[in-house]
This record gives sequence, structure tokens and C-alpha cells, in this order.
Amino acid sequence: MGTRVTIGDHRILHVDGRPFFPIAARHMPIGATPAMLHEVGFNAMRWTPFGSDDMEEDSYEVPDDFGGLMVYPYVYNRGDLSTDTDVRRRELIELVKEMREHADMLVYEQRNETAYTHRNYAQPQSPPEGLMAGSRVIRELDLHHPIRVGHANFNLVSTLRKYNEAVDIVGCNPYVISPPGMRPFIGCRSDGLVVDCPNQTLSAVGELTTKMMRVAEGRPVWMQLQALANENWFCVDLTPENRGTTAFEHHRLYPTRWQMRFMAFNAIIRGATALAWALYGVRIDISSWKDICDVIGELRRLHDILASPVCAANVQIEYTELGFGDWSGVETLVKLHGKRPWMLAVNTQFDPMKATFSNLPDGMSGGLTVFEEDRQIPVVGGKFTDYFRPYEVHIYSAAVV
Repeated sequence: MGTRVTIGDHRILHVDGRPFFPIAARHMPIGATPAMLHEVGFNAMRWTPFGSDDMEEDSYEVPDDFGGLMVYPYVYNRGDLSTDTDVRRRELIELVKEMREHADMLVYEQRNETAYTHRNYAQPQSPPEGLMAGSRVIRELDLHHPIRVGHANFNLVSTLRKYNEAVDIVGCNPYVISPPGMRPFIGCRSDGLVVDCPNQTLSAVGELTTKMMRVAEGRPVWMQLQALANENWFCVDLTPENRGTTAFEHHRLYPTRWQMRFMAFNAIIRGATALAWALYGVRIDISSWKDICDVIGELRRLHDILASPVCAANVQIEYTELGFGDWSGVETLVKLHGKRPWMLAVNTQFDPMKATFSNLPDGMSGGLTVFEEDRQIPVVGGKFTDYFRPYEVHIYSAAVV
């Protein structure tokens, strides 16, 4: 018997009744295997039986297992029944029948960035009615696995909501880190910007998560974050203006451990209940792979916390004057795990902040432990103070006596 995946309270996935926070590999790193990803700390991976937007597969074979990972098959254009419906419908039906009772099955993924119209696309990659038709086929055959979609960093909220009927989970793909002067690639705008958010800093990830929360209309939000260098997307077929050149190694800028850790918790605090990591072109013999492993390992150690319900808390924050403005400041989210509160806190600014927290949730009045920082913080008069470097993350829990 295969898995049964549902969406529970607080928009948290449940696999066979157990809360589950996906920490997913969007791509297979060069030199990696599913078993290696599982050992690092990933608990899910995307599988592309039909290929993806840059490569079509002629045939596929369903693995018996995925190295200890849950799997989400990408149905690609077979989930769009607006054209070539006979062939696509038949292939989609065959896939669903093969996967619906698979022991590692998590969710289906519909056409990526389906409303995307920039650059080479004069029309959306797939119209809403095409995805709705494809999703109806999936749901008629499989009532036990939700459907997700990842949108591009563009388009109106109202445009993206037109796809909601076709999916149960939404998200988007903010790859915000690029070197100065990088050539345009398939995922960016014609002016070279990667996202159309007025905030062009790291915390654009949080802004786009908030946008997806608006798009989702109560559905879970699954954000896809950057662990790759955007130069890895170099392809002259997709960017003809770069024809005659090759990838620029001096533009191959990978996010640091610090940046990836911030992006992860920025998205979680803004409402994401799952994270997928873009790993296209990442090799396991580069130094950035260790940074990726460190971040994924920490997320795995926090899995049960991240899969716990949100605690209704109204934490208050005041700042000590350091000579910088409090434009967006420190943001928090409190999770309740085993009746013990855990507070996630991120500094969303590129300047340091010294924050004093008050109105703490019950259970945090007797002193705090800072997760994996080997330090404790006293709580005096219902308040505590901590220092945040730019884009720093601190995770607090009630000190264990």
C-alpha cells in the first residue's frame, strides 16, 4: 500500500498521519545519488519521468525506491491538456497509475512557472484551463496525493490565482543571488533583474513568500530556494543573444551558507511549510556543496520543530540605537513542539540590529537556549536582548533545566 498524504492544520503536510516538512532537492547534483542526498539531510526529491523544460525524455522506468527519499514526480507538459490531449492524457494516466501506490510518493508537481510570459514566451507556458484539465485526470485516479506548482517571480496575484483550482500547494522560485553585470539568463527579466520585487536584497525571498501566501488563498506555500549559481542556467538555445559564447566562470556565484540559511528561515517565518532547493549544475566536488550540506543538515535536525503547529504569539520587539534604520528589522515565528515553544528569528536587513524581545509566549520566561550556538540567554522581567549581524538567524527555545 502506498502513502497517504494530506494537508493538515496550519497548512502542514501529513504523510500517513505524521507531520512532514519537505526538505527537497529540486535537481540531482552532479556526482550525487538519492542515497547521498538522504544522508545529507534531504527528505524528498523531484523526479522527472518526462524530462523538464530543457530536455524531453523518451521513456522512463519507475525506481523501486528513491534512496530513502520521498519523491514528487514532475508531470511537465503532460499535466497541460490544452494541446496534444490524447497522447498527453494517456501518458499522464500511465504515470499516475504507476505512482499512486508507490511507497515513496509525496505529491505531484504541475508545469513549472506556468504563467511565465517573459523572454521567449509570448503566451503563458500553459493556460489555467489546460492545467485544470490535467489535474482533474490526476485527482480522478489518485485522491491521496496533493498537487503543487511553482510559479515564476513575476505576474499579478490575480493572474496566478487563476491556477489555484488546479493545485493544492503553491510557491515560487526566487533565485536572488547573481554577480554584478551578469548576462541575462532564462530566469531573469529583460533588464537583468531576477525578481520584480522592489526589494532587491536577500529578503526578497520573504517578500515573495508573502506574495505566494496571498496567491495561495489558504493553501500551503512551498518555496523553492537557490543553492545554485545562476550562471549554471547558461544555454544559448534559451538566450540566443549569448550565442557564440560559453559559460563565464567568473559569474558562477553560489550563495554562501549564511545566505542560504537566511533565505530558508526568512521563507519559513513568512509562511512556507516546505522548502525545495534548486541544485541545477551543482557539483559535489566544489566548496559550496559543504555549505549546502550544512544548511540542509540543520533543517533536518529541526524537522520536527518545523513540522509543528504555529503558536499564536504577539512577540514585541524594540531596538537599541546602532546608527542604522529599522526598515524591516527582525521577524519572528513561534512553533509549539511537545508543549515547548521555539522562536525562529531573522534579521531581514543588511545592517546589524540589537533587539529586545518582550511579550514572550508561555514557557519562555525562565531563560533560553540558542539552538546550536552553545549559549544561553537570561530572561529578565519578561524580556531578553540579543544581537543580530546582517541577515543572521537565531533559534530560541526554553532552557532545559
